[in-house]
Amino acid sequence: MGHNNTDITSSSKRESLNPVSNENRLFGLTTYITLWISSMVVIQIFMIGQSYLPPAGKLNLFQAGVVTIISAVLTGALFVINSKPGLVYGIPFIVQARSSFGYNGARIASLIRVLPAVFWYGIGSWIGAAAIDYITKTIWGYSNIWLYFILFQVIQTMIAYFGMNSIKWFDSLLSIVVLGFLIYITVQLINVGGLKIASSWSSEGTWGMPFYAAITASVGVLITAVINNGDLSRYLENKPRYNWIGHLVGIVPMYIIMLVIGVLAAAATGIWDPVQALVSVIPNPAVAVAMMIFIVVAQFTSNLTINIKPPALVLMETFNLSWGVSVIIVGILSIVTFPWLLITSSAFNTFIAFYSAFLGPLLGILIADYYLVHKQKLNIDALYQDTIKYNWLGLGSLIIGGVFGIVFLEISWMVGLPISAFIYWAGYQFLPSYKAQKSGKVVA
Repeated sequence: MGHNNTDITSSSKRESLNPVSNENRLFGLTTYITLWISSMVVIQIFMIGQSYLPPAGKLNLFQAGVVTIISAVLTGALFVINSKPGLVYGIPFIVQARSSFGYNGARIASLIRVLPAVFWYGIGSWIGAAAIDYITKTIWGYSNIWLYFILFQVIQTMIAYFGMNSIKWFDSLLSIVVLGFLIYITVQLINVGGLKIASSWSSEGTWGMPFYAAITASVGVLITAVINNGDLSRYLENKPRYNWIGHLVGIVPMYIIMLVIGVLAAAATGIWDPVQALVSVIPNPAVAVAMMIFIVVAQFTSNLTINIKPPALVLMETFNLSWGVSVIIVGILSIVTFPWLLITSSAFNTFIAFYSAFLGPLLGILIADYYLVHKQKLNIDALYQDTIKYNWLGLGSLIIGGVFGIVFLEISWMVGLPISAFIYWAGYQFLPSYKAQKSGKVVA
């Protein structure tokens, strides 16, 4: 198999999905960590933290803290586990998925990952547009959120259009600014809402289903990024400890901070809308404007890394479109997802639980395939051939786990992930055709 240029540029097509050799990796450990620091400022994570406490949730402050720690540990571990195929072999998610779903089946599985990304892209852009609207209304008295929403999409598309290097440097350079603002927001929320936060600590709360549903939503909001993180980890230098250091340092602390800010905002203000909640604790208009600029930047960084890249890569692979054209199509699609409806509190967590019903099983199958079936040894040449078009065991396991996830919607991925992983693994142990296929694998 020939190895072409694997750096993603505006003109890149399907050949850029070939394995990235270690000497061509774009990220050292430092740039990878700073990329994730800025990318983790996801306002949707902030909103999940808000949903723990009343009026949206039923937990008290202590229970919210427990949920935050559990969710952070789980999320960090899943990132480390599922990023390894990309790191070791230099392959993107859709190529990794061919091992468990087949050459064409991987495209079906990838749709389950990329459709939520398009929706998240639209939601993030709508939040950014609301922040811009606040800025112009405060300074000039002019308001036009629809204009800002379209402009937001255009600017993000322009940045992403030029490829992985532009995303890398844009996100990495803004990481220090992001950290500074997050520290300020946390201190300000504590100062303004001290008494309300203290009373929330002593409220009754619950350790019942709302507690587990909160964990489901917290991990579910990032499970999309976990699934396809091979798209990024394939560009990280494959050195000892880089996998777990890069993800645990770059992702987990920022993830905790974003959830904590959401929890504190709910306790201090009781306001669901993220822009209004943050502005309500800012001491003067000048600082509020700076805060809104921060929110705009935050949506840029997270959208570029988590929401634009995955669907654009799938369009490249499926239709052999250029990266630039794929990015433009993703931007257009995100506009018609009606994010102004999804962002309402009544629909938000349900949306996460519903798509997580299938994302959990998808992740479980990927992990079972790499670690349990193939023992971390993949035949890379075979993954770039269409000899096996569909792996029906993988697709069947995905459907069964997804159905269970929908039945138990509040804890969707918690149920679906282990069920699908077990069915997939068991198929390779006990079904004659899959046992033969497994034993006939040739390690690259």
